[in-house]
Amino acid sequence: MLKKVLITITIVLVVLLAAAVSVPFLFKDKIMTKVKSSINEKVNAKVDFKELDITLISSFPDLGVKLNNLNVIGIDSFATDTLANIEQLQLNINLMTVIKGETYEIKSIELEKPVINVHVLKSGKANWNIAKVDTSSKPAESASVFKAALKKYSVNEGKVIYNDESLGFYMDIENLNHTGKGDFTQDLFVLDTKSDIEKLTVKYGGIPYLNQAKVYADLPIEMDMKQMKFTLKENEIKLNELLLSFVGSLGMPNASDMAFDFKLDAKKSDLKNFLSLIPAIYAQNFKDLQASGKFEMNGWTKGIYNAKSLPAFNVNLVVENGKIKYPSLPSAINNIQVKTNISNPDGIIDHTVINIPAFHLAFGQEPIDGKLMIKNPVSDPFVDMAIKGKIDLKQMTTIMPLKDMQLSGALNADLQANGRKSSIDKEKYEEFKAAGQILVSNFNYSGANVPKPVSIPQATLTFNPKNITLGNLVAKVGKSDFQANGSINNYLGFVFKKNEALKGDFTVSSSLVDVNELMGPATAETKNDTTKLSVIEVPGNIDFTMNAKAGRVLYDNMDIQNAHGALVIKDKTVFFKNMGINMLDAAVTMNGSYATTDPKKPKVDIDFGIEKMNIQKAFATFNTIKMLAPIAQYTSGTFSTKLKFNSDLGQDMMPVLSSINAEGLTDIIQAVVQGFEPLNKLSLVLNTDKLKKLEISNLLTKFKISEGRLQVAPFDIKKGDFAMNVQGSNGFDKSMDYLLAMNVPRSLMGGQANALVNSLVSQFNTKAKTNVSVGDVVKVNALLGGTIMKPTIKLQLGGSSSSPATSGQTLLSQAIDDKKAELESKAKDELAKAEEKAKQEIQAQQQKMQEMAKQKADSIKKQTEEKVKNKLKGLFGQ
Repeated sequence: MLKKVLITITIVLVVLLAAAVSVPFLFKDKIMTKVKSSINEKVNAKVDFKELDITLISSFPDLGVKLNNLNVIGIDSFATDTLANIEQLQLNINLMTVIKGETYEIKSIELEKPVINVHVLKSGKANWNIAKVDTSSKPAESASVFKAALKKYSVNEGKVIYNDESLGFYMDIENLNHTGKGDFTQDLFVLDTKSDIEKLTVKYGGIPYLNQAKVYADLPIEMDMKQMKFTLKENEIKLNELLLSFVGSLGMPNASDMAFDFKLDAKKSDLKNFLSLIPAIYAQNFKDLQASGKFEMNGWTKGIYNAKSLPAFNVNLVVENGKIKYPSLPSAINNIQVKTNISNPDGIIDHTVINIPAFHLAFGQEPIDGKLMIKNPVSDPFVDMAIKGKIDLKQMTTIMPLKDMQLSGALNADLQANGRKSSIDKEKYEEFKAAGQILVSNFNYSGANVPKPVSIPQATLTFNPKNITLGNLVAKVGKSDFQANGSINNYLGFVFKKNEALKGDFTVSSSLVDVNELMGPATAETKNDTTKLSVIEVPGNIDFTMNAKAGRVLYDNMDIQNAHGALVIKDKTVFFKNMGINMLDAAVTMNGSYATTDPKKPKVDIDFGIEKMNIQKAFATFNTIKMLAPIAQYTSGTFSTKLKFNSDLGQDMMPVLSSINAEGLTDIIQAVVQGFEPLNKLSLVLNTDKLKKLEISNLLTKFKISEGRLQVAPFDIKKGDFAMNVQGSNGFDKSMDYLLAMNVPRSLMGGQANALVNSLVSQFNTKAKTNVSVGDVVKVNALLGGTIMKPTIKLQLGGSSSSPATSGQTLLSQAIDDKKAELESKAKDELAKAEEKAKQEIQAQQQKMQEMAKQKADSIKKQTEEKVKNKLKGLFGQ
């Protein structure tokens, strides 16, 4: 009999095990199809999951359906919003309903690490409203695919963000663990819920009412599914250390409204528990804190919540005869008296009133009194506030646990403000009453958070509706000293108007500003390492003009004298206007800007003017010169320059080399270049030492920096009979590409160079059967390549840019040109002599011919006369 029983049990176990293994495979495809079709027919959203797993073992006797990496993304206005991102969603389904193929009954739901982001726009449109509206007359077949028969649900390590822009309400829940148990198949049942929240933040109207509070709640809820009304029964809620009772009901009479009717009461009237809601106090030595006094908090809320309204509410908070003391410190905060009421009678947000008619406390024996009322926070905020009292800062160290810091001095405050925002908007400052003073005297502060002690012997802040005036500020930080006066001109507009910048005008002077000291001491890592600097971000909500003057400024390795000019801070940018300084024995002027519009990519754009700066000192001081003009290391003398410079800056505040763009004009007033390797090598190639030391004076050069290279426009250098034209570029990597066109006297060339020239000329004369010769000056092109420390040099003779292979022919061409010029000159002289000789010969010939003509004429005349005489003699004779 026992054997039969064991066999039967074994068979049953085998069958069950086989079923547990085979069922998931048998139904996986079928369930996958129904899940996808049900989702697609029910929601207007992009729903996706990585994979679907089926199990029977962990969920027995139900069938477990796991959707892994489930994402729900909205459409239209919420196309970029992820409504839900769930690491794993498990549905435990009644196995028999799956086997029968009927409607699947969901018995429980488990969410692992869900991230839920609920977003309501100002228009009231919500991203969670993704259910499709069924407009057909026939019921959809998919409506009966799944049926909720819930008995349990849970959320593990969840995060929920609720952002309702229409009401100005924001809630952030971090690390939520929640369970709920109840029979959802019934119309009326009790749902037992337990919630544990690591951090809860609640803001309304931008005011944080809870800030990362720890929450535990045990809430039984009576669920009336027919009436859609949910009632909180006796419960317990714990906010940090504050115990609360929250009873009442929530009804959902229709799709758009929620009806609230709740009452809130602090079960345990203990001031210390209330103080636990203040993050700074709760985070430091809260368990050791001693607090006494009467504490009361109660309130209610009742009305309709929807896209257009809130329920009415009223909250009261009272502290009477309160005292707070840390046992390790001698003094305390005494006689705390506070009455606060926050109310809204009808749910209209603009009708909310925050009223603290009076508060009082004393730091030790120094009293502080005040009041606060805020009305009409939406339409036209009204503020009525006052505060008056004195704080002995040294006494504060005997009240509060302030680690690694020392404080002393006194703050006296007497401030009042009364008026509406509309008066500020219309600039009717006389209608807004604001007055008072804050006096600072003998303030001293030192500690781990500041590199050097801060001392303010005196300062005065005077308030009126138009501005806050800073007067007689005298301060000292380490060795640095400051004196300042000025005003902040629209502080009320800054407070009440959205995106309004805080404006101000200040005059600041100092005899010494040691920036290196203010930045803190150099460590073993940061000493002599500028890469440890970080971006100084310029605030975007201020518009300040500061006229500054400093006798001396120490920054990095620079010693700056007589700094003066204007700084304008606006739009996350510092503008330098007519700045002037003296440094490195030179005068420097500067105009430009430093911008952190994009803090990850700050920019600098500056025009420099430098007069008579020492080249060696400039090279030792400025990293940019080391990168751009390495020849400066081997140059002594002075220079002046005008430079336009712009560049991106890295996170170490150094220029991003590839982004540098600059152009300018440099005047080398007097300089000597010696020990520069490219000139040394050029002297070696030309077999002369005349170029090893190059003296320069009054040299004007134009340059440009782009794409990581310094490009130099052509300029001339002349030294006696030697002349050179220089042009080309060098890179940040110290690579060179220069052309030096030189006229080199043969007298400066060594024997080997002259012998080469003579040999080439002789070979040419032999072949061409000529008798040409090279003059006393040889034209040479030197092509400088390689790097500064390893230069390469190629020579070309005759001023040609052809390759070195044709340099001999080029030299002979130069010799022929020289001979041609010589012969042309001689020919001109001979032609002139020939012309003169011919002219003289012509003149002599002409004179001779004239004499011969005269003689012949005289002879003819005589002969004619004889003939006539003889004829006449014969005639008369006859």
